[in-house]
Amino acid sequence: MNCTRLTQVLDGYLDGELDRATGEEIEQHLANCPACTAARREREALRNAIRAQAPRFSAPASLKQTVHRSLARPRSSAVVSAAGGATGGLAHGIGIRRGPTWLQAAALMMVLLLAGVGAGYRLALPLPDNSLAEQVVASHVASLSGARRLTEVSSLDRHQVKPWFQGKVDFSPVVRDLSVDGFDLLGARLDHVGDRQAAAIVYRARKHTVNLFVWRARSNEPGAFEMSVLRGFGIATWLDGGLRFAAVSDAEPRELERFARLVQSPQP
Repeated sequence: MNCTRLTQVLDGYLDGELDRATGEEIEQHLANCPACTAARREREALRNAIRAQAPRFSAPASLKQTVHRSLARPRSSAVVSAAGGATGGLAHGIGIRRGPTWLQAAALMMVLLLAGVGAGYRLALPLPDNSLAEQVVASHVASLSGARRLTEVSSLDRHQVKPWFQGKVDFSPVVRDLSVDGFDLLGARLDHVGDRQAAAIVYRARKHTVNLFVWRARSNEPGAFEMSVLRGFGIATWLDGGLRFAAVSDAEPRELERFARLVQSPQP
């Protein structure tokens, strides 16, 4: 079991849909991989948030009664065995419903094929902003929980934090010293945003934690700088040099935007 394979089957594992042997392989991998353990906690946090906040609708009692009556209604069937035109005439005479013709079946198959292509196309599109925001917030909240460390490397010196990522991710994340601007570097860790491995650089602005997530962008992702607010958390996202950036904090949105602009500014 490796990180890529675990990412593919993580949802099934959390839902108890995998066989015992695969589950044991996953547990062994999680025991020795902080990044995948973090991804598991994020998925669990997201699942709990959806269960707690997603609206639920109860079917009216009349619908329940209608369904029960429909199931209890006797269904008549007739079998006619005849030859030639007698079969068609007899079937028409007693009202037997014919099965679909080959043309109807072909049309149905074409509709299903087009629906599958459309669904695949939608899945291939980049995540909408609200889904990305949900995943960023879930990763941020999970990092603040007591069951997990906020940083795997703790240092105020960016020259110690940045080299720590060597050999852990296939890109070089931006690590800025912004202490003179009111954002103190705390350290960094490996993390996930959804199913994508990310570098997380951690800052402190007064009493507020700021997580800066960085991961390799997909080719069709929009790159414009955007600010949003989700459940009280400010989120700044942008694209630069083939990397996706997402800064998130419960600090004032204006402060978070100032932080993001400082990260974007040319390095001295």
